[in-house]
Amino acid sequence: MALEMTREELDALAVPPREQFGRALEAGAEEAQATFERLDRSYDNFVAGFRTWTATIQAFLLENFGFEALDAGLADEAALAPALRLGLGAEDLEADPDAERERMRRLIESGDRSAAQALFERIEARHRRRHDAWHDRLSSWLSHVYRRHGVEQLERCIRYSGERTLLGWMPRDLERPAAVRVRQWAAMALGNFSRIRVDEDEEKFTLTYQECGSCGRQLRDGCYGPPPKLAIVEEAHPLTWGRGSVPVYRTHVAVMHYLLPLEKIGVPWPVILCPERDEVGECRLLLFKNPERTPPEYARRVEADRTGDARRAVPYSAALRGAGDRTEGDDR
Repeated sequence: MALEMTREELDALAVPPREQFGRALEAGAEEAQATFERLDRSYDNFVAGFRTWTATIQAFLLENFGFEALDAGLADEAALAPALRLGLGAEDLEADPDAERERMRRLIESGDRSAAQALFERIEARHRRRHDAWHDRLSSWLSHVYRRHGVEQLERCIRYSGERTLLGWMPRDLERPAAVRVRQWAAMALGNFSRIRVDEDEEKFTLTYQECGSCGRQLRDGCYGPPPKLAIVEEAHPLTWGRGSVPVYRTHVAVMHYLLPLEKIGVPWPVILCPERDEVGECRLLLFKNPERTPPEYARRVEADRTGDARRAVPYSAALRGAGDRTEGDDR
């Protein structure tokens, strides 16, 4: 396949939000307002996603193990609090987002670029604190499931969550052209406070996470280890790509982006290559222009035979239509 984007267009996808907003201010009030709303919404969406995912973990515990398991999870969350980045202060708890957005609108209309930029940076910093707090709360619940119920129940739990959250978007994502998909995946990476680079070759787009905004930053910030820190999944298991010693949050990649998509459409969605074990380093996300032709070696990163040869033998297009029938998408 031919290249679809120029180097300049690819670089534009990786521009940090703060710089995007600064450029938009220079372009005029209309562009600045639209850019602010888009970035503000992207940050909010990530926090909402973490919150919803946490709720599905709690629902899984209640449905499968009863009220006592949910109560124990709350106790474990409190016990892990010293290791979590829950640094929300009075400024965050008392913030009125609607009032901030109205103030931003007035500053943009008045042409006061320096004040608008300063306000954006304060809003962005608040979003980051909320992001980290909810991300760590989610990870504390995953840690609880693993430590109290074991690795097999952790997989069941992540499957339960994935079916009710992210996987509903998969059919809608895959039906779009690759050049559209890469724009949204890049925007989501920036909304996750990642630093990225975007490249293209004839078969795929590659997003390189130079700094991962989720488990990469958790590892860097010292959130993982023995209790009272977040859990490392030690078993050699499909959740750990058969190696063990993987941060509990990172195990969702094996389920939501490999095992479940392999069962539904026969290929990973999308291919995500994390650092080995509990290492901190670059991650890569591969968006193949024709997902049906995703090289099979990527599926073998997990125990592909667990997905069942019969289901993986379904033609990609038919499987994708079936996945669309079984789940509802969302607008991300």
